[in-house]
Order: sequence, then structure tokens, then C-alpha cells
Amino acid sequence: LYLLPFIGGLLYATGFPNSGEYYFFPGPIIGIALWLNSVSLNYPNDRKVSRLGKELLSLFCFSLGYCLLGYYWIPYTLNEFGSIPFPLDQLLGILFSLIIVPQYILFLIIHTLVKKLRFKTSYFVSSATHRNIVIAFLLTLLEYYTPQQFPAHMGHPWLFFAPYLGLAPIFGAPLFSFTGFWLSLSLVSFLRTKTLDFLALAFTATVVIANFAIPLTLWTSPDQIETNYIRLVQPNIGNFLKISSEDGDYKSLDKVLKLYTDLSTAPSEKPLDLIFWPETAYPRLLNSRIIKKNKNMIPALMRDTVYQTQAELLTGGYDRASSFNSLSFETEYNTAFFISADLGLTQTYHKMKLIPFGESLPFGPFNAYLSQFIQNISYFASGKEYSLFKTRKGTLFSAAICYEILFSRFIADYLNGVKDQPDFLVNLTNDSWYGDTAEPFQHQFLAKWRAVEFQIPIVRTTNTGVSSILLANGGESKRLAPFVEGKLDLELISPERKGTPFQRLGILNLFIIFLILFGGLRLFRKKKIRTI
Repeated sequence: LYLLPFIGGLLYATGFPNSGEYYFFPGPIIGIALWLNSVSLNYPNDRKVSRLGKELLSLFCFSLGYCLLGYYWIPYTLNEFGSIPFPLDQLLGILFSLIIVPQYILFLIIHTLVKKLRFKTSYFVSSATHRNIVIAFLLTLLEYYTPQQFPAHMGHPWLFFAPYLGLAPIFGAPLFSFTGFWLSLSLVSFLRTKTLDFLALAFTATVVIANFAIPLTLWTSPDQIETNYIRLVQPNIGNFLKISSEDGDYKSLDKVLKLYTDLSTAPSEKPLDLIFWPETAYPRLLNSRIIKKNKNMIPALMRDTVYQTQAELLTGGYDRASSFNSLSFETEYNTAFFISADLGLTQTYHKMKLIPFGESLPFGPFNAYLSQFIQNISYFASGKEYSLFKTRKGTLFSAAICYEILFSRFIADYLNGVKDQPDFLVNLTNDSWYGDTAEPFQHQFLAKWRAVEFQIPIVRTTNTGVSSILLANGGESKRLAPFVEGKLDLELISPERKGTPFQRLGILNLFIIFLILFGGLRLFRKKKIRTI
């Protein structure tokens, strides 16, 4: 009841990069099956019965294994980011197991309520296959809609097949999550009832064949391709130097500014169009409202970089909030600033999704009060508007900062919320807080799904790595590896694009597949009964 779910959690974690970039594609399918086998699923002729308390405990064992292997970097981050000492950081890392998979907690509660209400599911779900389809779809819905700290989903390891993921722009990762959950449940039903779910195998084969039949391509109409020559700057600035420069230490500040100057203005083979600096690159607090009115207020570092290279610049930094709630609560924005070729600040983007327990607290109206006692957090203000940047060549792009790129629904809302479709996305990131762990690779791995789902190149520039361009076919450009100081000059090829079906409709397309499967199977069984 408890050991196998714990092993299942470990296996689930192997589906994502843990040592470098490598991962075990079937791990989540087997891992979820080991956990679900401890749950009473009411299969026909299945006598397994367990109470909610025991099922929640088995889920905790699953999430503990998942957290210990998949998020082993959390204690390091709590120590580095929040100054939480050992062994309290380790204990809090274990406690994250309680919130790491809230969608599965909701599943157990819903499933228990259905049983308590004595709802006659047999009227709708007349076979193990029928039940597998319904439960797989419910798990996919909960995974898609439940707010999560780290949304590493069942379908994401299918990136293993890239570029053979032709269905991803239509159905997104939820299709692959549904397929994975269904396979997990078919394993459970086989263990329980000794019958094979042939429809699950047939559906999986159909999904695989369809993806291979229509592989992803980078572009289809060469006439509509826009090319920009870009530079990614990765300064590899450690946290102590970064914080010291932000606190005003002149030696640290000079060192940081010199790093950005040297890397940005180094000679290039071709004239640069765009230069990208990472999240919170500029260490001093700025005021975008004043800078937009007076070009002379642009910091000398940015102004000199644009003047010397004749390239436009997008950089992360801190922007003063328009209102002050207190001396330390939500007085700044985590911001992307765009400096145009004519040395003007044309546009900004204020980060909207803040990292819980790092940039804010997840307790809504209680945050201001709690900030008086929990002080090792930045408490940024949250942005309210989506931004669309326009270069001198007319290329359009949008920016997502760090954590935001992990959420497909947020990025879809972003892309649907701007006036015109951007040609590419920029992801400004600082992963230095996570040290020499798998987190930078996990972050990049999950970000690739946004490029695939929305068929849009993503420029990732990070403080300590990994910096590269993520391609719409699931591939990647040359990269700067973690903890390498350097610059990367690349051709950014971005086709004129329209929103993908998944961007416009979200999970609605998967609803249609579910209804076809569910309704078709029910009609088939009715016809079979009448024939008998």
C-alpha cells in the first residue's frame, strides 16, 4: 500500500531530466500505475476497498518519492534563496511533498465523494475499459486546471519523440497525458481483473502513428520568414555577487556592469539586430514611467551597449511600482525593458506569475500581513498587462519571465491577449538559485513544450544557463551550458505565424476525442447486448 507508491513516485520523477538531460520516457506511466494500484477504483468484479485516509497516505508516499528524486534541489534553493538553514531546509523540502501534486489529492476526494453518494457509475461505466477512459480523462482535466507549483505533467516525457509530435499543436500536452494515464490504468485493470485493455493499446498506437505521419517542421512558406541576428549574453554571475551589486556595493556593481559591457560589445561576425540579457540583469532599481518620458534617464550601460553595437536590447531588471503598500511589500516589478535603436524605452513587461515562497506568497489577501514576519522573500508586485514588443525591422515578440514559461494556459492567454501574433517568445531567466542541479535542464525541458504547442521559437537567455533558442519542432540551437560565462550569436529564423488550434481552443479538442471514445464504446456495448 505504501512502498509501491513510493517507488512509483521515484519512477515518475525519472520521466524528467534528473542527471544532466537524460530521462526515462516510460517512468511516469509505470509510476502512476504503481500508485493507482493502491486506490479502490471500482472495477467490475474488483473487491479492492480502501479508505480515503489510507489512499491519501499512499499518495503522500508517491509524492515523497517524486519530490525526493525530482525536486531534490528544493532544499538547496530554500537555503540559497530564502536563507533557511540546515536541517530546516531539508524538512521543508520534504513538506513540499504535501503540495507537489494537488491534482491527485483532488482526484481522491472526488472519487471518494462519488462512492459516498452511491452514484450508480455502472450505468455509465460498464467495463474496465470504460472506467479507464473516464478516470484518465478526469486525471487529465485535473492536471490541466489545478494550480500547481511545478507543472511537470504526465504527457511531457513524450517530448522524447520530437520532432514526431505532429498532434501537439492541435491537442497540446494534454493528449499525451490522457494517453499516458490510460496506459497506466490499463496496467492496473490487468493486475486487478486479468483482462487486457485492447482499446488503450490501439489508441496509443494510433497516437504514435499519427505523430510520426505528420512530423513537426520549422516552417512551410519561406517567403514569410524573418531573420534576425541575435546575441544571448550569459554572464554566469553568482548569487552573492548579484545580491552585493543590488545592495549597492561599488566593487560588485562595477564587476557586474563590466561583465555585461564586455560580453555585449564584443565583435560579431554579422551586424547584430537584437541583444538579450537575462532576468534581473540590471542590478539597480529603475522607473520606467520617468525613463519613457526622458531618454537621458536610460542607464549608461544600456545606452552605451545599444550605441556601440547598433543593436536593440531586451534586458531584465527591477521597475518601481506606481503605488507603495509598505516600505517592502510589492514596491517593485520583475520587469523586461526594451531599449530601441534610437535609444528610447519603448515598452516594458511586468512579470505576472510570481514564484511562490520566492517572489511572493500564495495566500492572497493575507500576504501583506504575513510579509511582516516572513522577510526572506522579494514580494514583487504582479503585472497586469500582456506586452508585445516591435523591433525596428517590424518583428514582433513577447516576453515571459522565468517561471511563467512553464504554464501552457498562461502562455496561451498571453498569445491570445495581444493585438497581433508575436513571431517569437523570449524567456528571461535566472536559475542561479538552484545551483549545480537538474533544475536548469528541467526548466528548459518543460519550456520546449511551449515552443511545440504554440509553434513559436523561444529565445531563452539565462544568468547561469542553459541559454539557447528552442525550436518549434522540439529541437534546439547551439547552447551555452550551465555555469559558462559567454555570449552566443545566432540566427533567429521566425516564420509569420498564426495561433495553433491548441492555443485557440485549449483542451476543448481533447473533449471531442473523449466523447467519441466514450460514446462509441457505449454504443458498441449496447449493440453487442442487443445482439446477444
